Amino acid sequence: MTTLILGVGVGLFIILSLWVLAALIFVISLRVERKVGAIAILLVSALTIILISVPRASEKPAPASSKVYDRLFVWRVILLILLFVSSIISLVGYIKFGVVEAVRPVRITSWVL
Repeated sequence: MTTLILGVGVGLFIILSLWVLAALIFVISLRVERKVGAIAILLVSALTIILISVPRASEKPAPASSKVYDRLFVWRVILLILLFVSSIISLVGYIKFGVVEAVRPVRITSWVL
């Protein structure tokens, strides 16, 4: 089984991290009015091409020796249904008590200049 970080593989996580860092450098360089951002984008583009062109693992899938069953599937579906129902109830409550609440105007009886 492969190692996953936040649901993606290590290689994709590295590439995404590099691009987020390059975007951050680019935005900061726009604020300080330097040309470092373009260099960072070019450097990350080159690193991405290198990382994509040199694969580290075999392209053939490993033979599956046994099936893995998700024993928490029923509980996850129940949790999803409960979250969906609570979202609907809270949306109806927000519309009923927050959005359509009647606001009565108050008459101005005295003007102060």
